[in-house]
Amino acid sequence: MVSKWIDRRGTVEWPPRSMDITPCDFSLWGIIKDHVYAQQPSDIDHLKSLIKKEFALINDNIELCQAICRSVVIRCQMCIDTDGKQFEHLL
Repeated sequence: MVSKWIDRRGTVEWPPRSMDITPCDFSLWGIIKDHVYAQQPSDIDHLKSLIKKEFALINDNIELCQAICRSVVIRCQMCIDTDGKQFEHLL
């Protein structure tokens, strides 16, 4: 599951970073985006304020954080079961 990265010194091991198992990618950014854009920010300062507010709300939502953590375990197992291939469509 480790990829190779080619640089001037040759190949180096590069740890996997599958969007299928990274909580920020499979869950957090979508939740933040949906909640923020539903409020139609009027300018960059309003956008930043809404993003901070949504992160605070998620941070206080223990049930959501626990569900995301449980999902990471499930997604890691799916990644193992599919030999690191795409599995999002199997969920």
